[in-house]
Parts: sequence; structure tokens; C-alpha cells
Amino acid sequence: MWFKIFSFIFILCGLFVMWFAVFGDKKVVKDFGSGIPTNFIDFILMMVYRLFPSFIRRIFLFALGLAISIGFTYTLLYL
Repeated sequence: MWFKIFSFIFILCGLFVMWFAVFGDKKVVKDFGSGIPTNFIDFILMMVYRLFPSFIRRIFLFALGLAISIGFTYTLLYL
């Protein structure tokens, strides 16, 4: 039961990230980030996010939110 609640919360987080990518203010999208990188993959993602223009950042955020939502929807339905 807790796993389904956990999955549902992350589905909502993914939907929020997609909504933010589409309707977010340009300045807020530019400042959106994870803060200090904790590992190498986070460092690479942060550098890619900081180097691209705002339109590519929005596409990146939308794809990230979509991946989170689809992944946790799959786990909610099939596990």
C-alpha cells in the first residue's frame, strides 16, 4: 500500500515538472536546478542544463517530468 502512495506522489511530482516546463516563467526556469552537485552524473546534468538556452531547458524539463510520470505510472500499475 505504501509503495502505491509513494508512486502516486512521484507521479504528481512528474506532472508538476511538466507543468512548470510549459507554463513557468522564463527567469524561474533559468534558475531551476539541483543546487550543488553530489555526484558525477548530477554534475554533467547540471552543466548541460546551464549551457543550453531557455527553450532547450524547457524541453529537457518536460522530458524529465514525462520520464518520471511514465516510470512511476508503470510501477503503480504493474508492480
